[in-house]
Amino acid sequence: MKKGIIFVLLIVFLAFISARIVSAYSFFGGFFGGKITNTIAAPIMELELKGYACPMFGTSISITPIGSPTGTPTDYFIPSYVTPKTRTIPTINQLILGRYNGNQEIITCVNSFSGQIETVSLETIDLFGTSRW
Repeated sequence: MKKGIIFVLLIVFLAFISARIVSAYSFFGGFFGGKITNTIAAPIMELELKGYACPMFGTSISITPIGSPTGTPTDYFIPSYVTPKTRTIPTINQLILGRYNGNQEIITCVNSFSGQIETVSLETIDLFGTSRW
């Protein structure tokens, strides 16, 4: 009887610990999934249409979240050193699943006519995979 009670308490304890670990991890980033709507993030595209140049060491994407929690970002930055686990290059209409680390990449855009500077911050992806089609 005593062993049964200890076993139940151990399971309850482990459940609380795992919930706290998940909660702590979500503070530092999170997981996302969705469909790629554009291979350039929306804020970057808006500035480029106005004549800005936005150099970056990587690429940016916009997605439509599918099954992701409310408040999940829709625009991301993928550093050049992060490669897709599925070995497919992100393209429009592909499904994507990944993890962002909670750090934001600051991208500086310069207007080629006036020299005006604008900055855009995007969530940084550190792990992802895309569908084949």
